[in-house]
Amino acid sequence: MILRLVWRSLAQRPGRSLLLLLGYGLGVGVTVALLSIGDALVEQSRDRDLLGGGDLVVVPAGIDLETLKTGGVSSLYFTIDQARFLYREVLTGAREGQRVAAAAPWIDDALLYLELADTTIAVAARGQIPSRAAELGVASALVAGAWTDSPADSRWMMAGDSARLAEIDAFHLPTGPAATDSTWAEWHYFNILSPDEESWLYLTYLVGGSHADSDWGGQILANLVRMDGTERRFEDRQEAGRVRFALDRPDLEIGGSSVRLRPDGSYELRARVPAADGARDTLMLDLVLAPSDRRYLPPVDVSPGGFTSGYVVPVLDGMSEGRLCTGGRCAEFADAPSYHDHNWGVWRRVTWDWGFARAGDLSILYGGVRRYEDADAEAAEIARGGRFLFVVDSLGLRGVLPIREIEYEWAGPRAGKGAAAGAEPHRTGAELRPTGFLLRADRGADSLTLRVSVDHLRVTPREEDEAYFHQMRGRAEVRGQLLGDPVAEDGSGFFETWTVGDD
Repeated sequence: MILRLVWRSLAQRPGRSLLLLLGYGLGVGVTVALLSIGDALVEQSRDRDLLGGGDLVVVPAGIDLETLKTGGVSSLYFTIDQARFLYREVLTGAREGQRVAAAAPWIDDALLYLELADTTIAVAARGQIPSRAAELGVASALVAGAWTDSPADSRWMMAGDSARLAEIDAFHLPTGPAATDSTWAEWHYFNILSPDEESWLYLTYLVGGSHADSDWGGQILANLVRMDGTERRFEDRQEAGRVRFALDRPDLEIGGSSVRLRPDGSYELRARVPAADGARDTLMLDLVLAPSDRRYLPPVDVSPGGFTSGYVVPVLDGMSEGRLCTGGRCAEFADAPSYHDHNWGVWRRVTWDWGFARAGDLSILYGGVRRYEDADAEAAEIARGGRFLFVVDSLGLRGVLPIREIEYEWAGPRAGKGAAAGAEPHRTGAELRPTGFLLRADRGADSLTLRVSVDHLRVTPREEDEAYFHQMRGRAEVRGQLLGDPVAEDGSGFFETWTVGDD
């Protein structure tokens, strides 16, 4: 019956029927072609030879399969952040190294320009590390000669401790508007806990001021704090002529105090700092700080935008030994738990949340900076910023999670609970004191909560903007899941936050 209707329709309106059939055929043909192209893209994305020879390819977040197949990552001017760290500590690290047979970094079809006399020539360049590419089976065919790893290739793959620390912990010269900004500052910070955990030292070697106008200098700040509440503050200021720092390593001299990176990868700390209260006393420090293996954070930009803020933690966990003298008495340090970070940037009306804790085999770091123009804008500034939680253990990187919330508990007028991100208790200024907080961070199936009870608090005012700096030491409980394994550890650490305003 249907076939009879078709033939009669074709006989009565042959032109219209043929046009209809052509339209349907064209639509079906386009659909078949698109499905074929999509299937080919998927198949090519699984082709090891077309994707560099690997079963797993690391690319920037958000890059799709079509982008990979139309010229690769670097040809579209994308780069992979922290490529060295990913190679050293993840792909070939202690945790995943046994599962990864070979890993090879490469630059594919990077666009370069060569200037020859009055002519500019565009060329496509490709870069590989010869030994890694050969191990992965994607080495370039040689027409003549030999191609072997250079010393720079070897350092890229696995630098020695001293070379790695020099690579990540060097000083910087400010550029652009930051060069004439008097709030530019860069510093080494050390936190050294006595072996009996009854006292600790906050030690800062700082260079700051306007470099372009030569209106800069150095400062040593040392605060020796005891659990019983007693505290000694020491300070030394020096003009630019008494300050020397290196742009290719951590070495720094400020007057009679210095930081020096030794060939074995340890730090040699020397400080001669007079008491800040005018007393005839000097803090004298001679320590050697040895970092623990694989416990470091590479350099990152922690600014939410609009200003420079760099941060690196060369020693997330280490041990110090040496001597500390004050008041005519000296204490010998051995196996003193220690931490070291390095900050640089413009610090006008900038505050932060920061903390470090040791819990079992875990070293836990969190942080984030923000800038505010007035109290009402603070919450918006925090919302634009990113705060992160970074976790390592004896095998290296364990996880990096975005922080969803930090909820502080406060003592004082209008005390209670409030998130740091603009809640009212965070803006009441001098009279409030944090007694603890709960931090929540997660990404996918991984999640952690950090609950801290404050045992010791030190408050420092910043008079120009009615901000108050809170340095805390306390007990930490860590709960959650990382890499499919449950986490339940207790420990202790040091933590910082700010209160702003006086309403």
